[in-house]
Amino acid sequence: MQQNKWRHVVYLALALVMLAIGLPEMRFAAEWSAHVVFSFSWAAFVLLIVAANLYALLGIDEDTAKQLQRVKLAKRLAWQRQLQRHADRLVRVRERR
Repeated sequence: MQQNKWRHVVYLALALVMLAIGLPEMRFAAEWSAHVVFSFSWAAFVLLIVAANLYALLGIDEDTAKQLQRVKLAKRLAWQRQLQRHADRLVRVRERR
């Protein structure tokens, strides 16, 4: 197993331990109080962490990861070009003054 996959296994195990320890302590009553809202949001957050790590372990193959890296790089370069155009525009405005 690759080095970065081990990280997801550890995070998944920690999230499941958090869920196993925290879930029995929470109250999911019919009345909406701050405690119930916190319980639902905490459980949803932990389940989101579990889902993300499972997706990373099972869902992403190397081709998809490389394609995702290319998309991120393209977005970064586009953002950098946009910032550069904005900076050039500000310099031209200041030079006119």
